[in-house]
Amino acid sequence: MTIINYEELFSEFKPDGAISDDANEIANVLMRELYVSSGYNLARFLGVKRCFDNDMALRIWVQKRLDVNLDYVIEDMRYQLQSELYELLPHSGYGGY
Repeated sequence: MTIINYEELFSEFKPDGAISDDANEIANVLMRELYVSSGYNLARFLGVKRCFDNDMALRIWVQKRLDVNLDYVIEDMRYQLQSELYELLPHSGYGGY
């Protein structure tokens, strides 16, 4: 019987944890700027599992985007993700008229 060391196996893919420092930093800024509230509705708009609350769903979404764009400048990526996030979220019918 083969014994699998899952910690060792997972460390090959994410040696520093699931969410990087850059992803945490960008997600924190986005949550502050876009007034992301607590709850569980954000996950469905971001395409992540619905079991995650808004905070973790945004962090996972940012991390996935960073994993695709390996050569990024953190400020540029933040602006790009802010724009993408704004397009993903539903817009209310209320305006500043």
